[in-house]
Amino acid sequence: MKSRSVFFALAQLACAVLLAACDDDPTEPQLNTLEEVTLIDLDQEGAFFDITFSGTRGLAVGAVSSGVAPNQTFAPLAASLNANGTWASDPSISLPSTGLLTAVAMTSSSLGVIAGVDVSVISGFILDERNGWSQHNVAVGGLAFAVHDDTLRVAGASVTTQHAMISTAPDSWTLETLPFPASQNERQIQDLSAGAGIWTACGFDDGADGTPDSPNEVLFLNHGTGWERISVACGGCSNREFRSVAVSETGGILLGGAITDFSAGGNEYTASLVLRSVSGDWVELVLPAATELKRVNDILIAEDGTVYLACGMGTMAYLVRSSPGGPIERDATLTSARINRLAESPDGTIWATGAVLDAEGNVLRPAIWKRAG
Repeated sequence: MKSRSVFFALAQLACAVLLAACDDDPTEPQLNTLEEVTLIDLDQEGAFFDITFSGTRGLAVGAVSSGVAPNQTFAPLAASLNANGTWASDPSISLPSTGLLTAVAMTSSSLGVIAGVDVSVISGFILDERNGWSQHNVAVGGLAFAVHDDTLRVAGASVTTQHAMISTAPDSWTLETLPFPASQNERQIQDLSAGAGIWTACGFDDGADGTPDSPNEVLFLNHGTGWERISVACGGCSNREFRSVAVSETGGILLGGAITDFSAGGNEYTASLVLRSVSGDWVELVLPAATELKRVNDILIAEDGTVYLACGMGTMAYLVRSSPGGPIERDATLTSARINRLAESPDGTIWATGAVLDAEGNVLRPAIWKRAG
């Protein structure tokens, strides 16, 4: 693939995972707490977009590409974790012939549910292992899953608007409309989370067709009685793109993204991370060298309370962490890589999915990393 990667251009459209760069001090030695793991029989161009664990099982999903733009084709990719710590394509999952697998979740009984997008027609589908990997064509191109007590929700986009879908049983998906203001048009739902009986969906709304100049924060909450829009107290949240959300077990909310500046033809990003306490108060957290961080793209609250942030733009990717009561600090630096999502396995290992790139930012291969220590 030459120049700008067509694969990631389509991936941006399908799963809206834009990667940023973060670095508390670009002159510091690179850290190496993330180790790339072995992928068996996965040597095509492509990327993993999401990863999840349940019990002893791990699933990662994405897509691989073949051919040369503009005649590239994209095939779904699903891999499982082997007992020896390697990952390999999983032939037990019935996959469609084309498309991107953009999100994955598992129930408490370790049954998988996968969301995908057929990029040829921008149409969504769900693959449901609860009924033998049955496939359902749906109105939503799913970007993120959340699970609570084996109730699943997936949030994403249709051609005309943004939705969530809820499922409490196999082959049953009910559409839920998120209450965007009717006057705003460029709607982007980026992430979904559940915890303490609260469901959250975050994103942004440009407020006008065709321009990214003034994105406005969007956060929706659902306490089981329907979705409502919640105001985020962060200086008006002008020019905010929120792309990641996580809910703690006590009901606190972490909301991550970027403050954008497209003035004078520029394309500037400054990382943004805000916290909503259980009482409803908002605090904007101070990130180290926020202009270097650029944007927070994924948030993981680990079982021990440590918060991990996935960041990256261009050819650099970073893992940032903060232990309970500790500072926010850079934990790992990946050169020529992109991190899409983070997950924690039952043994406490932190995992990251994405792609390895060449020096120009072209995609070389799908990648999975695990955090050492």
